Amino acid sequence: MEFLVSAAASDLISRFISSVAQNYSNHASKADDRARLERVLLRMHSVVEEADGRHITNRGILLQLKGLMEGFYVGCYKLDKIKFQPPPEEEEGIEDEVSHEVQSAFKRFRFADAIRKHTPVAFGSRSTRTLKDVVEGLETKIADMREFVILLGSYPCVPRQPYSTFLFMEQCMFGRRVEKEQVINFLLCSDPHEPFVSVLPIIGPRNIGKKTLVQHACQDERVRNFFSHILFFKEDDLKIGELSVNSKASPGKYLFVIEFIWDVVDEAAWTKFQSYLQNMKATGIKVVVLSRTEDIAKFGTSQPIRLKRLSEEGYWYYFKALAFGSMDPDEHPRLASLAMQVANEMNGSFIGATIIGDVLRANPNTQLWKRMLLMLTQLRQKHMSSSGLHPTDLLGRNIPYDFSLGGQVQDYLVYDLRVADPAQSELPNWTWREMLLGGDVPVEDKFDVLIWKSRIPPYCAYIVTHEKRKPRCSVGKRKHLALRKYKQKS
Repeated sequence: MEFLVSAAASDLISRFISSVAQNYSNHASKADDRARLERVLLRMHSVVEEADGRHITNRGILLQLKGLMEGFYVGCYKLDKIKFQPPPEEEEGIEDEVSHEVQSAFKRFRFADAIRKHTPVAFGSRSTRTLKDVVEGLETKIADMREFVILLGSYPCVPRQPYSTFLFMEQCMFGRRVEKEQVINFLLCSDPHEPFVSVLPIIGPRNIGKKTLVQHACQDERVRNFFSHILFFKEDDLKIGELSVNSKASPGKYLFVIEFIWDVVDEAAWTKFQSYLQNMKATGIKVVVLSRTEDIAKFGTSQPIRLKRLSEEGYWYYFKALAFGSMDPDEHPRLASLAMQVANEMNGSFIGATIIGDVLRANPNTQLWKRMLLMLTQLRQKHMSSSGLHPTDLLGRNIPYDFSLGGQVQDYLVYDLRVADPAQSELPNWTWREMLLGGDVPVEDKFDVLIWKSRIPPYCAYIVTHEKRKPRCSVGKRKHLALRKYKQKS
């Protein structure tokens, strides 16, 4: 009997020691993988920054750069997830707090049961790879970049003012480097076998940056020197014959940028436009067509460029720079943790990142960042429950949606997202930033609000209409109060 007890005790002790050793080994292995990840990200950042300051024209080099940058964003995201992940008990506390406030705010919408069933919207592909897999993948990628780094030295430098990261993000077109060079290469191509009128379609959802991409390409000195005339038109201009004013234009190289704003392409107007171009006395004509629909691809003489949303990792890199500005996220882990949750609620919106990032950067305190997270969570869950669409998707499709801030009595109906006319000298006095921060609300029942004014070409100003809604169930509330008084008396 003593032998059995001794054997059992020995086995338990052996298992305990083995478990402790295994846990220590796993911890040491994770620490080693994290150190390796930090080293490889430092090397990748140096290469990406050097490439970003070069005029690269070779498409193969650009595609390698795109792959390197995507890997860099994945590595940064993985490292930030490790650094800014709160302890389990703190994470549960945050989730319970936000969940409690959300459900309390939504009782009047009677969506509580549906809300608990929804998860945050995924706007990009979520990576399920382990830390070790990410590190090994990035190490392999950077090891294959030696020839790439050597070739970078053969390209001329781009003159650029030294911006802080967040200032540079606001002054540049993030994540479209390869697409921009594709547009420029198409515009500058002088192949004698090309047709007299060459057409490049650019396809992508609304507010994804199609006009911004073309404007940046047109700002390039090589493009400006290549074309005698650069003209911008909309689809409606084709229909009403607006282009006829240029029928006696001087000879030279012409670039036409045509924006198709409707989901159904007017082929008759396009045919009329092509006939007009064939009769021009130009020495060469390039046309860039912008559209949300794939139907436009059949008009192209070149392969279309398709713009998509940023990946989750790329969007986090962009949003983090805007939200923290000159602050170091490593010195504010609680804010960084909240910022990652905020970014996950925004459905990859560029405009949203700029607006919310500006608010957070100007107010670096935990309570306000938590309030922003609560507000975004409320809006997402409410509209996902009622319509199955994220608020940014509703706004992009110009579908009216309810907009209300946590604890605010007055609700708003938000609709009619539009770009202000360039000739419009006066913009709305009210901004979305003031609305988010709880500023004074206009007394009018209906008013316009300036969402955002871009700091980069084409310098668009986006406006929406806010309309106050009458308090809901006011009669029901009075009946409820009357019933309570009656019960108290009885």
